[in-house]
Amino acid sequence: MNKSAWDEITPLLDRTQLDIATIDAFNDLRTGSMVHTKAEGNPRHYCSFFLPYDEKLKMIYLGHHKKANDWIPPGGHIELGETPSDAAVREMQEELGVAITKDQLTPFTLSVKQINRPESGCMAHYDVWHLVRIEKQDFNYLESEYFDAGWFTVAEGIKKITRNPDFAAIIAKLL
Repeated sequence: MNKSAWDEITPLLDRTQLDIATIDAFNDLRTGSMVHTKAEGNPRHYCSFFLPYDEKLKMIYLGHHKKANDWIPPGGHIELGETPSDAAVREMQEELGVAITKDQLTPFTLSVKQINRPESGCMAHYDVWHLVRIEKQDFNYLESEYFDAGWFTVAEGIKKITRNPDFAAIIAKLL
């Protein structure tokens, strides 16, 4: 991972609401390998979630993701040479059809998700979460990735998440 990408992660490691296992996992991945992306062949790699958030309406945007078979925030793999915020900006355009800038992103938290799909090159995702401060609008979500998608109050969104309680707990921090 390039220095600027790690510079985006380090402040999140210092947040007290992270459990020690998450902090240790990120530090172990950083020191254990010079390869940090799926494209480089590491099955334990960095990803970036972005959670569209209308602060005035207190609403979030989730998609019913096909592979996860759950309602989750949009996101994707961090590509070689990208920072987590670069990936969030790129993925927002690819998955929701909306161009944003980095100043609309607020780094939010970190998580580690066991994926256990060696056939796809994914054993674990080391996720960097961002809030995307944006007004509620209709997004043209990527139908190849999602069964459906939409805006929900934070409480409604949490209830929609059924297979990833760790994601629901992260989103609950907005309440």
